[in-house]
Order: sequence, then structure tokens, then C-alpha cells
Amino acid sequence: MSALLQSPLVSGDDTARADAALPVLCRRATQALTIYAHIPFCVQKCGYCDFNAYLYRHDAAQAYLAALRREILHTAAERSWIGYNVPSVYFGGGTPSTLAAADLTSLLSLIRNSFPVQADAEITLEADPGTIDHAGLEALRVGGFNRISIGVQAFDDRLLKQLGRLHSTADARCVLVWARRAGFLDLNLDLMFGLPGHSLPAWERSLHEAIAFAPTHISVYGLTIEERTPFYRRQQLGQLLLPDEEAQAVMFERADEVLTAAGYIHYEISNYALPGWRSRHNLHYWQHGEYLGFGAGAHAYLHGYRRENERLPGRYIRAIAAGGSAASVPEFIDRTRRIHERLMVGLRLREGIDLEAFARVYGVHLTIAYAEPIAELTASGHVLCTDGRLCFTDRGRLVADAVLALLVAADEAVASAPAGQPT
Repeated sequence: MSALLQSPLVSGDDTARADAALPVLCRRATQALTIYAHIPFCVQKCGYCDFNAYLYRHDAAQAYLAALRREILHTAAERSWIGYNVPSVYFGGGTPSTLAAADLTSLLSLIRNSFPVQADAEITLEADPGTIDHAGLEALRVGGFNRISIGVQAFDDRLLKQLGRLHSTADARCVLVWARRAGFLDLNLDLMFGLPGHSLPAWERSLHEAIAFAPTHISVYGLTIEERTPFYRRQQLGQLLLPDEEAQAVMFERADEVLTAAGYIHYEISNYALPGWRSRHNLHYWQHGEYLGFGAGAHAYLHGYRRENERLPGRYIRAIAAGGSAASVPEFIDRTRRIHERLMVGLRLREGIDLEAFARVYGVHLTIAYAEPIAELTASGHVLCTDGRLCFTDRGRLVADAVLALLVAADEAVASAPAGQPT
């Protein structure tokens, strides 16, 4: 029996359930199923954050970890995942690096012991500068994590302060160096543009400094103001001045120019990777793959059904204690929704959607079912049909949400088409 399964956070009953599930892993798995684990804790919640995240408290974190373990074991015992293999595991948040490295690696070991995780699986952890040191990064790498995503956001102390981030530029530089020294070859770096007081020269400086650390992957996001956040309230009061849409579009385009010139491939609206280093986990989502999600507010999508866990950590913990699951009643994703979702996630990718493959899987020829909006968006220069694929143009990527809204407005045409038949 592994040392992990002897952990005091796992009861004897849980250990027996995990052991019972292990022989199943020897069966041949043919379909991909990714796993997400949500760690909802942060040292401080940023003013723009609308994620399911809460201030870290040690006792609450330990109770949450115990519930997370029990949920993983409960799901493993259900065996709904038989016939699948797991090519990637992703720890997101919140800020997973608020937890001790030993807790994170122990949790990863439990997932590996409970599900058919591939030996060469991509195992990612999100981390913020200032929440982890060199020793912690080394422990994570030895414990099985092979990809780390660092939330730098900006190499500019003034902008970091505007965002409410606790780390400094110096902290970011240190953690990037430490991650490399710890053996993380696969390293993502997050940057944000369109920040309060953000200028194009400042944005270019952050881009060039990011490139100097040679990350394998860079994610570039525009600041979005969500309701129910302090930034939204400040904006409503006229206290938050952001670059206008035109300035943000210029920043987006400049990022594409700088990163492309440095050898990065723009493979998804917000994501760039060096050749061979695309995020396997995120690609699985964008290709509408199936997945399991553990933790407060996590989602799962399997066998045509989607379910969501209780969002509040306290309620999540109580639900797990009562029955091993905190999931809502599974919702069947009908044909029309599957088509819309595949359309929306598929277009996020640089190569867009293979029209023939889409028709084969969903029974819908997009150029017929969506003929009117596609013609309109092609004429306006936002989408392009070429070489049997439907994809965004550079102009379309700048306003992706609006373009997608026009496309999925053709609900009735798709919904009325007989299943398995082209419209």
C-alpha cells in the first residue's frame, strides 16, 4: 500500500475503496478524460477576480483537502471512467500554491492511484509569485508535477499595485528562475493587458521581459471587468480608468507581433506556445473533450451529462461528508447545445473547425445551417472559410465573443434539423 493511502486524512474505508479500484486500471483505456482539481484559496483576492476563490485559512484548507480526497475516492469507486485514459491533470484555483507542496503532491498521488493517469501525462499547477519558494517548487517537481503556470500578470510594480497583487516584479523574476532550477521544463507565464493606467510601451516591456525567461507557453489576457467585483463598483463610480477599446486592440495586436517574432505560435485566442508545447489540458477542453472535476464549484462532463459541484467550500465539505458527492443533478447536454458548445470552443483555436469532421460527428453542415451569419461575418472580415475549415480572422479574434454570439443565434435552424442529417 502506498504511503499516501496511509495518510491520516484518508480513512480505512477510503483506503479499501481506492485499493478496490486499482485493478481496473489494467484494462485497456481508449478515450481521453482529463482531470481538474480546484483549490479555492488565495492569500488575497484581487479586485478584478470573479473566480470561486476565498481567503486562505489553515483549518479550512485542511478540512477542504480531506473532503477533496473523499470526493476523488468516491468518484473512483463509481467506475464511470472505465474505458478512458487520463492524459492531463490540472490544479487550478484560487491559488493552489497557497497549500503546502506536501499536500499538493499527496493529492496528486491519490489521483494517480485512483484513475488511469498516463505515465507521461501533463500535470499542471497554477502558482502565484510570493506564495512558493525554491524548496517548494523542487518538492512539487519531485512529487510529479511537470508543468507550472505562473500568474505574473505584469513586470511592473506600479501596475501590480493597481491590480491589487501582493507580489512584486522581483518576486516574479525569482519564482521563474526557481521553477527552471527545480526542473520545470514546461512553464506557462500569464500576462494581462488593458490594466488601469496601462500604456503600450509598458505592455511591450512586459512582453519582452516574459520572452527573456523563455517560457514554453505564454497566456495573454485582456482585463475583463466582472459584476460583483470591487473593480466593477469602482468603474461604476468613475474611479477606474482603463485604456479604451481601440488601445486594447492595439495591445492585443502588438502582443501577437512580438510573440510571433519570438517563435511562439498563436494557437488559441489568448494562448501562445513554442512548437510542441501547447497545453494538452486546455486543448482537450477546446476540442470539447470529456473531463472530471473535483472540488468546490468544479464541473464534470462525461457520457453526455454535465454536473457542477456546490460552489461554497463549507457547503461542499458538508455535502461530501454526507454522501461522498457535492454534485448537482446531472444535466443532459442535448444535440443543439453540443453543436453550439463545439462551435464556440472550436473557433477559439487558430486552425478553427474542420467542417467535414464536424458534419460527420454532429450531422450538421455548418456552412448550410449557419449560412446567413457566416456570409455576414465573412463579408465583414471576421471569419474565413478556407481549405475545408471555418476560422476567425485576426480581426475576428479581437471581438470573438460578439462573433460567436452571432453564430449561435441560428438556434432554430440547427435545432430543427433531424439528428444525423445535414440541414
